[in-house]
Amino acid sequence: MPLKTFKAEGWPAMAGWLTEENSSALGRAIIYRAMADVGILETPLASNRGVRIDRYAKRAGSPLGSWWCAIWTGAVFADCGALVPVGYPACDSWLPFVQKEPVIGAAVLYGVRGDAHHIGVVARLEPMVLTIEGNRGFAGTTNNGVAVDIGPMQRRDILGYFHPRTA
Repeated sequence: MPLKTFKAEGWPAMAGWLTEENSSALGRAIIYRAMADVGILETPLASNRGVRIDRYAKRAGSPLGSWWCAIWTGAVFADCGALVPVGYPACDSWLPFVQKEPVIGAAVLYGVRGDAHHIGVVARLEPMVLTIEGNRGFAGTTNNGVAVDIGPMQRRDILGYFHPRTA
């Protein structure tokens, strides 16, 4: 059987589900930036290290090998011109600013009352909530994983949402 080429169809822009109706320009920028890192893995696995991860940690002033979920989230926000809390490498530094309702591009904080253990970015709200998280476990339920990964929000220990904003 011979091979054949078919006419290409026009594809939507990256993350075609993001629109002006469901997200802000800053929220979309945060998602596009976060998606650029999907697939980053710790090297070696379970080391909290890697070329890009180490760069983010140095930029944040954090020791190499630190848990890096908040380091990564802060880098994504900063790269898009969004404000980040002073001390952003620590999840708890985001807590004073959380709100109850999610928006696309918001940081989501997980933990127990007054103690944040993990942070990621809300990428989609409908028909299900998707998050992009650094230092995510592949099941999406651990505080110390190995990757930047996108997946369904599976955790129930949500403390709130840090809405993106600029100065």
